[in-house]
Amino acid sequence: MSLWLIAQGLSDILKISFPKEQKILPIINMSAGVFLVLCIIKIKRGDIGLLFLGIWAVLQSSLFLFHYSFNHSNTVIHALGIIAGVLLIFKI
Repeated sequence: MSLWLIAQGLSDILKISFPKEQKILPIINMSAGVFLVLCIIKIKRGDIGLLFLGIWAVLQSSLFLFHYSFNHSNTVIHALGIIAGVLLIFKI
């Protein structure tokens, strides 16, 4: 997730891009999300905020990579992001 955040931020701020950026960044994000979800499930007492962050990452990346959407998909993505952010701030 850190790699994705750094690459995404630098790409936008410095207006730089690299070959296959539109595929590589979402794959990194999705991989991080899957890893987070699996880690939270494995320890069975995990951080709910990290679980929501993982679900957000997987859903957001898969929608972009596979070019599909559903009714209110943007609303769902944003709501998951907000929920994850609030839960992480309050360490729930």
